Amino acid sequence: MEKSKGIMVALFPVIITFSMYMVFYSKIESKPNDAGFWFILLLGISLGVALTRFSQWSKAKKTDNK
Repeated sequence: MEKSKGIMVALFPVIITFSMYMVFYSKIESKPNDAGFWFILLLGISLGVALTRFSQWSKAKKTDNK
């Protein structure tokens, strides 16, 4: 049960950022001086963190099974 909690912790920032991006989609411009640029950057960072957490989780799962 605790291992699945780790997956949700990794996905939580992605879900929150993507939800905020969808809510403010009509107001977002991708110029660096607008807040939309930072939303897009934050979405990329959170996806990177989630992918890193997934790879760490899969490596830990493989070592647990051995």
